[in-house]
Amino acid sequence: MINPLDDLKFSRSNQGLDELEKMVGIPVKEKPKTAVDDIASKLTRKASKSGEFKAVPDQDRHWKIHKKFADLYEKNGRAFGMFVGDLLDIILSGPVQTRLVNEMIEEKISRMRKAKEASSEVPSHKVNVPGKRNSRFDVMIGGEKRIFARNFLKRKGFLAALFIDSEEYSSYKKLIRQIETVCHEEIEESLPETEEKRKEALQAIISELKFEIKAHDVIKAWALLEADCFKNLDWIYNETKSFHLVRPNFYEDLDKAYREGKKLIKLLKEEFEKEYPPEDEKQDAIVDYLGDILEVYTHHHFVTKYFHQTRPGISLKEFVMTREEMQEKIDDLREETEELKTMVRQLNTERDNMASEIRSLKNLNEELKQKIDKLDPAEVQKQLKIAEAKVNAAMKESQAVEEEYNNLRDDLRKLDDENQELVKKLQQLHAIPDENAYSVEGLLIGKRVAIFGGIGRDHYLPILEEAGVEDEDYEWYEGYHTISQARTAEIVGRCDLVVVVTAYAGHLLLYQVRPCIKEHQHFFKIHKSGAGSLRKEILRTFKK
Repeated sequence: MINPLDDLKFSRSNQGLDELEKMVGIPVKEKPKTAVDDIASKLTRKASKSGEFKAVPDQDRHWKIHKKFADLYEKNGRAFGMFVGDLLDIILSGPVQTRLVNEMIEEKISRMRKAKEASSEVPSHKVNVPGKRNSRFDVMIGGEKRIFARNFLKRKGFLAALFIDSEEYSSYKKLIRQIETVCHEEIEESLPETEEKRKEALQAIISELKFEIKAHDVIKAWALLEADCFKNLDWIYNETKSFHLVRPNFYEDLDKAYREGKKLIKLLKEEFEKEYPPEDEKQDAIVDYLGDILEVYTHHHFVTKYFHQTRPGISLKEFVMTREEMQEKIDDLREETEELKTMVRQLNTERDNMASEIRSLKNLNEELKQKIDKLDPAEVQKQLKIAEAKVNAAMKESQAVEEEYNNLRDDLRKLDDENQELVKKLQQLHAIPDENAYSVEGLLIGKRVAIFGGIGRDHYLPILEEAGVEDEDYEWYEGYHTISQARTAEIVGRCDLVVVVTAYAGHLLLYQVRPCIKEHQHFFKIHKSGAGSLRKEILRTFKK
């Protein structure tokens, strides 16, 4: 069974006062610890742990809700903790969240400082023990002091920890009371009276969240869950855990976290180039750096991937409805085609039977002709007319079957044409991937390319190689370093295509490059660093 405190980033048992103060930006004095301090700290921690939190009566509604969240966290682990953090991030967005988080951090620091002061009291008898220096905060990674991540993912983890950790029950009560206030202010309409109708309302909200995340819908879902004392919390978690509940304007926070992770990678690279393997006292900091980088880049990849997949050129709801209608029509046509194929098989069998009957009648006719000399001419003529009538009737029936068979083949051709048109419509709606629509193969053969800015040379190399650019004809320059106008003109003058990524190059470099462009050259100005933007510009400019 999972211990809920093992997975929370802000559990009191996992971080000391110095680390928490460093995280929120409070300077920490370097104080050597003695063995007496360690013993006193352990005794104080035990006393605080046993006396700080008192049992809450079972009739306390907030305590019951807290137990519900804690039990689900123990059952589902980190995924549920992230789900709770996402919910609180949406409900308590803006200045309200910032003020609450700052107040709760200050309260926690105050409590831990008091515990630390109590543990630092020196006993009456002196014990001469050499001081032990705590090196967890004083290590240098990549030439800089240890950095403690403070991005929005840490904020979400802190909120989830306050909401799930039983040792933070007082802070949890402040949070849930603030959430009740937000729900009261945001929701003007009355909630359904029965539990069954409230669950139906929750199902409707889940259907809307699948297409677009709205803060009002999340707040209303919370109010509906609270009305039933979060009886359906486990169910709604399982229904929405793949939606990635993020605020619609989360890009700014994600960009800050992305830059912070990029800086940590650079520091680790410099550290490993300077010294490898690292010293023992640096290993904890390096592991924390790697964990923070993994958290940021995992969130960046999967959340933004889902975010863009659910927002095509048309609305997702319209796209899904159109695709379902087309799929239903295609299924109906397939069923009708199968029925027609069955009819064709039956007609083929009947045609074969008729052909066999015609052959038997011809054989019979030949036998009758052989007997004509032995029979009475009048009787022979009568039997011959009867046989001819049968043959003519069989021929007419065979012709009718042949015509029906040809009509069915024409119907099959029409159905095939209609099916092709439906497939083209699906391709236009991007329900069927078009592999050639975004291909830049051979569009830049023999051209020289220079890119200013972006996140690295190798980031754009696959697209340029696909377009036919040789490795020696491709140059990349980091946009953060300023170069002279003459150097800029020299670089631009020997290229056929010049690209400036403004989000990483800046306006100064853009103004230096733009005057150097000649009529025979092409110039792309791309704001973001994504390679997809470069692909779109190449297709729009060079594809015929």
